[in-house]
Amino acid sequence: MTAMTSWDLMAGQAGPRPTLTGRPPNAKVLVLGAGISGLVVAYELGKLGYDFRLLEARDRVGGINWTVRRGSEHTEIDGERQVCTFDEGQHLNVGPWRIPYSHTGVLNYCRELGVPMQIFLNESDASYFYYEGAAAGELSNRRVRLREVKADLIGHTNELLAKAIDQRQLDLPLTAEDTQRFVTFLVSQGYLDTSDRRYKAFANRGPGNPYGLAELLRAGFGNRMRSIPASDGTTAAPMFHPVGGMDQIPKAFQRAIGGNRITFNAEVQSVHQTGSDVEVIYLDTKSGKNTRVTADYLVSCMPLSVLGRVDINLSSEMMQAVRATTYSDSAKLGLAMRRRFWEEDDQIFGGHLYSNLPLGEFSYPSSDYFSRKGVLLGLYSNAGVGDLINQPVKARVEHVLAHASKVHPQVRQEFESAYAVWWKRVKYSEGGYATGAAVARREQLSRVENRVLIGCAATAPFSEPDWQEGAVAAGWQALTSLHERAMRA
Repeated sequence: MTAMTSWDLMAGQAGPRPTLTGRPPNAKVLVLGAGISGLVVAYELGKLGYDFRLLEARDRVGGINWTVRRGSEHTEIDGERQVCTFDEGQHLNVGPWRIPYSHTGVLNYCRELGVPMQIFLNESDASYFYYEGAAAGELSNRRVRLREVKADLIGHTNELLAKAIDQRQLDLPLTAEDTQRFVTFLVSQGYLDTSDRRYKAFANRGPGNPYGLAELLRAGFGNRMRSIPASDGTTAAPMFHPVGGMDQIPKAFQRAIGGNRITFNAEVQSVHQTGSDVEVIYLDTKSGKNTRVTADYLVSCMPLSVLGRVDINLSSEMMQAVRATTYSDSAKLGLAMRRRFWEEDDQIFGGHLYSNLPLGEFSYPSSDYFSRKGVLLGLYSNAGVGDLINQPVKARVEHVLAHASKVHPQVRQEFESAYAVWWKRVKYSEGGYATGAAVARREQLSRVENRVLIGCAATAPFSEPDWQEGAVAAGWQALTSLHERAMRA
């Protein structure tokens, strides 16, 4: 994730919300897909006074924004069925699960729609580094606290600086008084001994002697440390998440839009546009019947991995861009624990495990502190983890338990149940977020083709992964283009 941030592969702000006026007479719009982008388009169409309908193939809103809780279920494409057995009140966000403070598009909708938010603790000084093999040199194959790494790296560095100042080895354009003030800062910030300015063990660091500077440098743990958090991406702070699960956001949109505007279990079969209208035929997956609906315009917010197989008369250039877009192998697996041992035994409250274990990201919940039970994020990856996607769910769970136990032996004893979501194997998603040649793809996909527009997150005006902020930006972009097109008619 740190590498992705440095390569500019993390989402940016959606920018200003479009200010649109006017309403074309009797303009009817169909929106395909009730993920965040589709919900944004539908919500804003309603505010502008359009006659619209939202078609969704699932029986819920949110798309990849899905919070799994007791009773949630899905059947993998050509795979097995799972039913969540978490205790009542326990949940896991298997899609998006954190929102940087700079993502004002999403957060302003939360304010507007009355979605209560709470802090997502993205980093805990009590968290562990754990690197297998020889990846961390002398510190490999052992648990090392983040607070120990911070304290020792800063302490050793400050001691070296203080010594260099004493020996007049630094070319500092400072007065004698300012030099003394600088040394006082180094001593205080690095917990140096006030008498000899040496870095030694101290209570706030935790038990044990400091690690050597050379050990820490060879381990590479300090590569993830920054003077201040980023304003965006996976290391941003502060971050937020809705009270009760990320799905509170799409549910709030659903309430605002109105149930009579959304048709669930509507699997789109074909989209045909003419010079005067757009016709959609969808399958009611509950009754098995096909239904035909028409509108003046259509915005498709379906994932391109799904849209590419729909019978739709777009230009060959547009369909080539749709079908050429690849999607990530994003996956999450939650572990329900009968005891919050990470809090009780290790004093870890939120944050992540930093490791080279084949788990991607292993994380601790940022809610319900000091309660009896909790759900760990045992695996979070945006790329394939071996051949786990082809393994039965039981084997995936065993993979996570086996590796997580290397850091937390309590995992085996406290484990109750698990829920695994590999988005490539989830019907109507078939992947996490769009990847590949972003700029060229979006230039084509954001064009209006007669009466049809594409408004999924793959068209967001910044790089992937698009987060929910990207979906908002894509929705705004499609809405603006649609409104301009309709007002010219």
